Amino acid sequence: MTFTVAEVLEATGGKLLQGEKGVLFQGVSTDSRTVRQGELFIALKGVRFDGHLYALEALGKEAGGILIEEKSERDFRWNGDRSKTVITVRDTLQALGELARSRRRRYGPTVVGITGSNGKTTTKEMIATCLQTTFRVLKTAGNLNNLIGLPLTLLSLTEKERVAVLEMGMNVPGEIQRLTEIAEPDVGLITNIQEVHLEGMGSLEKVATEKGELFRKMRRDGAIVVNRDDARVVMLASEFPGQKMTYGIEGPADLMAENIRLHPEGTSFTLVSEDERSEMTLPVFGRQFVADALAALAVSTLFGVDEKGAREALEQFKPYSMRMEVSALSGGSILINDSYNANPKSMELALETLAELKGDGRAIAVVGDMLELGAFSEEAHLRLGRKIGELSIDFLIALGPYGSKVVESAIQQGLNRRRARTVQTHSEALAVLNQILRPGDWVLVKGSRGMAMEKIAENLKEGTT
Repeated sequence: MTFTVAEVLEATGGKLLQGEKGVLFQGVSTDSRTVRQGELFIALKGVRFDGHLYALEALGKEAGGILIEEKSERDFRWNGDRSKTVITVRDTLQALGELARSRRRRYGPTVVGITGSNGKTTTKEMIATCLQTTFRVLKTAGNLNNLIGLPLTLLSLTEKERVAVLEMGMNVPGEIQRLTEIAEPDVGLITNIQEVHLEGMGSLEKVATEKGELFRKMRRDGAIVVNRDDARVVMLASEFPGQKMTYGIEGPADLMAENIRLHPEGTSFTLVSEDERSEMTLPVFGRQFVADALAALAVSTLFGVDEKGAREALEQFKPYSMRMEVSALSGGSILINDSYNANPKSMELALETLAELKGDGRAIAVVGDMLELGAFSEEAHLRLGRKIGELSIDFLIALGPYGSKVVESAIQQGLNRRRARTVQTHSEALAVLNQILRPGDWVLVKGSRGMAMEKIAENLKEGTT
């Protein structure tokens, strides 16, 4: 990942405060703690941080140069090596994106852009798994899917990768539009549109509008992959003039899944492609993964990947940790660790999976609050309780300020009051679990990222409180 000062200036419209245009940078860093020799340190600013405070420190660690904002130039107290490069721009975050877009255009990979309310990371991983059977692929690391993570991913692009699979996240209006401008996707996919980030968006309709920026702003001669089971996605797709590939479970689509079964080895289904049928088993647990797999196979079809090779790759797929991760516990019970994050739809799907997998055992739901739902928070947790009461869930442990809402709603829906508890801490939840767990039980642990529900899951696996 090398580029010259001149290339940075051209991409960002920056001003060279000092240094030479022919200097070659060995990469980009936005973290002064890990900046390496010869890299360009970009001083980003956020609500809780300001990289300009560490710009001199970065140069002291032998960074090749720094990129700072014009408005900070006057406050910049220079006392370092004047041979080092200093570039100023109006907005360093904007400049990072422009530098990444320049990189994308320089090497010209085929870019797949993925957004949606649920399943983005898993779908991204499944797509990359399929495409890697045929191409050298660059993919988003983890869920580095924001206005910093996506550009840094593109900046690691080389001439060797022919495909880039990029996840696009959203917390506030405008993010998907900007990420699409940077990535310039050839293929677009919106997994689904659900009730997430309502605190920042205000309404589900606004979420749909913002997610739809991917289809609206990507190249018009590209292709999109459409989830036929999501009416909002279908509506957004209707305005796209390019090629469309559809997938679904409930309605007619180019790729479909029938006869979905959950069992101890994973999730099996019948893949229907044109007039052909084939059996698949994913080594993951949950019907939601079937939709993710269909999306990946649809993208693979657009790329001309051999369907049999793609299917075989998916049958070896391993999801990220804390996403419906199943583990046997020492006492004979089974843990479903889905603690990475939560929203109303993902909660519903996880609970349905728990109820289906429990077999002759008991289903225990340990749920934390769902965050970032704004004015919809109370209603969402009341709905969650009703869902738990409707399903064959045997015990409920609810953690968080809305825990009492979940419990009371579940009891009103039919859950035995003696089998529902609110707790205030992770330790209290573990104490209750230690009292009730017995061999054959299935335990689901799930909540929003800020609830740190993985602490409960980790302690269960370790057999400690």
